[in-house]
Amino acid sequence: MNRDFAFLASSLILWGIGEGSFFSFIPLYLQEIGAQPVQIGGILGGLSFAAMLCHLPAGYLADRFGRRTIILSSWVIGLLAAVFMFVSKSLPAFVLSLFLYGATGFVLAPLNSYISHAAPKGSLNRALTLISASFNFGYMFGPLIGGRLAEAFGLRNLFLFASILFTISTVLVFALRPQPITPTPRGIAFFRSIFNVRFSTFIFVIALTIFATYLPQPLSPNYLQNQKLLNLSTIGFLFFVNGGGIVTFNLFLGTFSPFVGILASQFFIVLFSFLLINATSLPLFAFAFFILGSHRAAHTISIAQLRNYIKPESMGLAYGFAESAFALAMILASFYAGYLYESNPTAMYSTSLLLTAIALILTLVFILLTRASHQDPLQKVKSDERLEQSQSSQD
Repeated sequence: MNRDFAFLASSLILWGIGEGSFFSFIPLYLQEIGAQPVQIGGILGGLSFAAMLCHLPAGYLADRFGRRTIILSSWVIGLLAAVFMFVSKSLPAFVLSLFLYGATGFVLAPLNSYISHAAPKGSLNRALTLISASFNFGYMFGPLIGGRLAEAFGLRNLFLFASILFTISTVLVFALRPQPITPTPRGIAFFRSIFNVRFSTFIFVIALTIFATYLPQPLSPNYLQNQKLLNLSTIGFLFFVNGGGIVTFNLFLGTFSPFVGILASQFFIVLFSFLLINATSLPLFAFAFFILGSHRAAHTISIAQLRNYIKPESMGLAYGFAESAFALAMILASFYAGYLYESNPTAMYSTSLLLTAIALILTLVFILLTRASHQDPLQKVKSDERLEQSQSSQD
């Protein structure tokens, strides 16, 4: 791990603790300051939509003005949003601050671009999953810390606690070194640089996978409480186990090629849906939520494979488009899950099982048809940079 990865991982662990400490309690705090249940649902849906809208422009700006610049702006905006949430006294002011925080999701495209450029040859999969595991490791403990703090000092002070951690995290991320800006193609070449057949097909397959695997997740707490009769503390424990699964699968699947990780995740989600329909004991539920952690890992791993289908000068834009498509898949899955749950609570699991199996088959077909080359287009750019540096030192 080079110095940039070390600073980034440390920063993300702190950010994960801070975000995890308050994010799970957002619905409760909205209720506390006067929001009705219907309003809470709309606010949370709008939060995801705000993040989706920002991915594509952030990726484009990262290509034009530098990845580090956009990454730093996200950290600063997130810190300011947390402070605004703490000082907000009314529901409208808090919601605006919350949407501002949600918009910082635009960091994903430039962050993935930064990691892709900095990762040594052949280790991108490992680098992406390690960085993702860093954030999720912190986030896993956030709700445990936040719950204790909320009981002692109130929900509002969770935003103060997060702001303190975000400040330290922001100082650490400023230590990242800038990366060279590759000239972006213009006109038709601009679109051809990312919208090729392999790129578009891969995005479709992964978006379908994300839709299928996320489908049962939003309403699983309701299903566990209402249909499986689990209490809140047990449900909270299952989501803690899920956090451990996210970290574990990020680290474990990151040691394999991207497609191995994607296929493994699809298989695990099929098993998760099957267990949620049929399981009756806590150990089986815990195992199901542990393997559910592969969902997040597959999202991260997909970025590593995606780089094989794009040119370096359009990397940020391509990642931004991908994150927008993936976010849209999750939003649509949330609405569809609500529809299925109202008609038949187990339908969201059986539908997820079927769609994930289809996505698994499509992934295998894609692998066989494309036989994607493992040659990394970024390596040529890095080689050219090293050659220029060598020539400069000789001069």
